[in-house]
Amino acid sequence: MFIVLRKNNEVEYYQSSEDFNSWTPVDLRELSNAGFHDQVKNPNCRIGFNFYNRLQQQARVNFRDMKLAESTIVEDAEVLDPATGKPYKTVEWPATKQANTVPLLKELPDNTLKNFKFWVYDQVSGQAVIVCDDAEYRFIDTRDLMCFGENDINLLAKSQIQSDPEYEVCAKSWTGAVAQIINIKLWPGQRSRVETQLFSPYVGRSIPILPELRRKQKERAGKQRRKQQ
Repeated sequence: MFIVLRKNNEVEYYQSSEDFNSWTPVDLRELSNAGFHDQVKNPNCRIGFNFYNRLQQQARVNFRDMKLAESTIVEDAEVLDPATGKPYKTVEWPATKQANTVPLLKELPDNTLKNFKFWVYDQVSGQAVIVCDDAEYRFIDTRDLMCFGENDINLLAKSQIQSDPEYEVCAKSWTGAVAQIINIKLWPGQRSRVETQLFSPYVGRSIPILPELRRKQKERAGKQRRKQQ
């Protein structure tokens, strides 16, 4: 699976290199100029590097050997461009063939971050980096934080993520994700499928209260009241 991090900090997933044929030449050229980070540890698995090399070769010949999607120019007859007096033109980009389902990372034992030192937003790779005395963890998608247990998530909530001031908004998307995980209780062994599906689209925004989610919230509130009695 290929992971693409857009400039607006959106993460996209593609099942195979063929899915990039749904991109336009303009987008693929921009992708060919972007930094490439291969996280596959197996040296015999060169799918990522092979695609990257093919992309570079095709960029040099304007992607002539690839059947790509095309953008379209749409004129709005009711809106005039003040500079030319002619109908305003906009470019519409076709939808890309993204993966419908995204696998979550393998769950880590709770208290994996017991030797936690700090975490930081790396603006070069667009990743959140968690540094411990005995390990370093890198994540490109906020959903990946759901691999941590309750204690580790609460630890991240109490620790301010470091970042360059210019990338503070990007860094806050990670702290917002931590708050969302705590709010819906999305750590391993606690989350349901419905709650997991709610996570990504609503990070940093209000969560719609679905019937099943409302029922679970009432059950938790009832259990909490019984414990206090």
